[in-house]
Amino acid sequence: MTLLNDPSRQSEGVVDFGFDEIFFSRTDPRGVIKAGNDVFQRVSGYGWGELLGAPHKIIRHPDTPRAVFRILWDALGHGYPMGAYVKNRARSGDHYWVFAVILPIEGGYLSVRLKPSTPLFDKVKEIYADLCAKERAENLDPDVSAKMLWNTVTEAGFTSYTTFMASALGQELAAADQRMHRPVDPRTLRLIELNVALEQVTHEQRKLLRSFESLQSIPNNMRLVASRLEPAGGPVSAISENYRASSLVISERLRSFVTGRDNLCDRVSRQAARALFLLGADRVMADMIARFRHAELVEGIDWIAEGEGLARTREAARAESRGALKSAVEHAEELTRSSSEIRRLMLGLDTIRVMGRVECGRLRANGGGLAATIDQLDLFHAEIKTRLETILRLSEEIGSAMSRFASTEFGAAARA
Repeated sequence: MTLLNDPSRQSEGVVDFGFDEIFFSRTDPRGVIKAGNDVFQRVSGYGWGELLGAPHKIIRHPDTPRAVFRILWDALGHGYPMGAYVKNRARSGDHYWVFAVILPIEGGYLSVRLKPSTPLFDKVKEIYADLCAKERAENLDPDVSAKMLWNTVTEAGFTSYTTFMASALGQELAAADQRMHRPVDPRTLRLIELNVALEQVTHEQRKLLRSFESLQSIPNNMRLVASRLEPAGGPVSAISENYRASSLVISERLRSFVTGRDNLCDRVSRQAARALFLLGADRVMADMIARFRHAELVEGIDWIAEGEGLARTREAARAESRGALKSAVEHAEELTRSSSEIRRLMLGLDTIRVMGRVECGRLRANGGGLAATIDQLDLFHAEIKTRLETILRLSEEIGSAMSRFASTEFGAAARA
């Protein structure tokens, strides 16, 4: 692991720990540490007497942007689990990085953390360094900083921060499996593949909407051509008006499930990402529960109670994941129906386009401008049809894959 390229931090060392080591800590609602495991205590460098009863921010490092904690607390405050890459500071002043899975529980919060090592983690370190520099230089409000981080995530191609974290957790779990020379959990691979497919279908939907938006200028061009051809161009005016009306209907239909707050595409992505994140968290919690059986006695910590509490949290997360996955499947099926409806409406638009081509042939020498416009329509229609077929295929694959996952792999995970 390398240090950030920051001259002010060059004196810091790195506290090393293994990929097979998992951190655990539990806090009250105010973030006061109530329990933790030996990995947390050893790597942090604090004694148990210093940790128990101390605020969790005792290990906070200034190189973790405030934006990260604002996003975390916003999610947790609404009862949602969340993940984060976090740079922590040990008692010695040295630092260590973790990928934290944080869940709200009765009476506070629970965090299970693993060692990150993916190319995505390397990119996040760069993003954090830039954002921290801006926070310090401009004294940014955490809300403003959080929005900047969110924008960075969306520019990277993720539709939500939860989607980003679900992808990160899946990649980190797969990387940890590889580094420990153990077979990659097939469920983890499926989670990563599903996440990629969900992002792809959302991007295709947005590109499709942009293609339809570009079509809106073509009926105007057709009307201009018709005005030069009057009275012979009368039918062209009618065709252009019919085309404009039909394309507007499709554009509005697309907007309803691609843009706006809580649109259908985002609902599919958000619910699926939530389910996928929780399924990844299930793996981390299962590993942690197994380690509780060998925990050394610590005054003030009841390991039996902590293990039972973590098991309850895991079971609740499973139930929440099942519900989110069921909702995502339903939304994916609705997305498939909506895409099929768009394809049906496109057939009507194609008929109008063909009528324009026929009228172009009737006008012959006078229809040069119209021919160029119809050629544009041909190109747009070919592009739109390709995108629609891709969206339909992906929507159907996602719905089927999530249904299978819910009934098989997830069932196996729940029995583990």
